[in-house]
Amino acid sequence: MLNSETTVEKNLAKFDKRLITWGKRIGKRDSEEGILLEGIKLIEEALNIGHPLTRVWYTIAFKYANMGVVARIIDSGCEVKPVTQRLMKSISEMDTPPGIVAVAPQPGFIYRKPEDSFSLVVAISRIQDPGNLGGVIRTADYFGVDEVWLGPGSVDPYSPKVLRGSMGAAFRIPVLKRGDLLERLRQFRQQDTEIWAAVAHGDNVETKITGSGSRILLIGSESEGLSEKYLELADKQVSIPGARRSESLNLAVAAGILIYSATTGRY
Repeated sequence: MLNSETTVEKNLAKFDKRLITWGKRIGKRDSEEGILLEGIKLIEEALNIGHPLTRVWYTIAFKYANMGVVARIIDSGCEVKPVTQRLMKSISEMDTPPGIVAVAPQPGFIYRKPEDSFSLVVAISRIQDPGNLGGVIRTADYFGVDEVWLGPGSVDPYSPKVLRGSMGAAFRIPVLKRGDLLERLRQFRQQDTEIWAAVAHGDNVETKITGSGSRILLIGSESEGLSEKYLELADKQVSIPGARRSESLNLAVAAGILIYSATTGRY
């Protein structure tokens, strides 16, 4: 049950500033990475899976429009702070602040080992657009992909923009960024994992990924595709048929089509 209205914060305390900095991925807190959750969707997703929220800030307008959500947050034991609209603008990274922002620990996962069996992992050599990565994570979650791996130079998978684009999927699917992605791929290939490299065109290229066994779908960067060192690791290459009036597809769109192809019949 919500208490009667408390004093609305007009300025951030030093501890609140440190928490927000932690959520924005600047430094660690007790050796733990933080995340910034902007908007009701991400916060509800965190509540639904029982992910702990460290602190929540909201405007009075948001509270009265979403009494049930605020009550759930309070019942979860998280400390909440009502703030002015001006202060919310300083907390949020969005052009139009959502009225509620939270900070929380980064989701923790146990990642698969080369000897583990799985169905499909999506590995991207480099992805730099947060919106694209958020879309890939959301699609991978929808189709039941086991993990998403990112190579060096990729955007932070837990940055605020990626989290917003994933629409909460980042709480459910392990996303791993590795500087040694090539070596990780080699280790899994040695354990009979089949690697499928996505290419725009070429000779002896498949148009559909086989639907069984442990498979890795390997996708290149937004602008350059896969370099030769990645292509050398591939057991097979796959391409998306089309009219080809455009040179290529957006990375997130291409990933979605290939993930669908690789998981058809799984559910």
